[in-house]
Amino acid sequence: MSNIGLEQSQEKYQDMVSQTIEASLIDLYGINGYKSIIQTMMKECDKSEKEVTENYELFSNLIQKIFGKIGDSKILEPIKMEINKIQNTNIISQT
Repeated sequence: MSNIGLEQSQEKYQDMVSQTIEASLIDLYGINGYKSIIQTMMKECDKSEKEVTENYELFSNLIQKIFGKIGDSKILEPIKMEINKIQNTNIISQT
């Protein structure tokens, strides 16, 4: 796969991760809860909403730092399951 193809694939994956994080947080906490959580995270790391939601590792570290174990079980677990589905779909489509 060419570098352009890899970059496009990575961008698509990041968009899917971002959409998954946004949808999960909105489903769990509503639009106001989503905004509140994301604003708190943006203040903590001084990054944009897009930077936070497209980078699952950054997102999960911030959730754990801000919300502790409750954040891990209540916020991250549902999102991890969805992202695992995306990863499995990408692996299957690349073979």
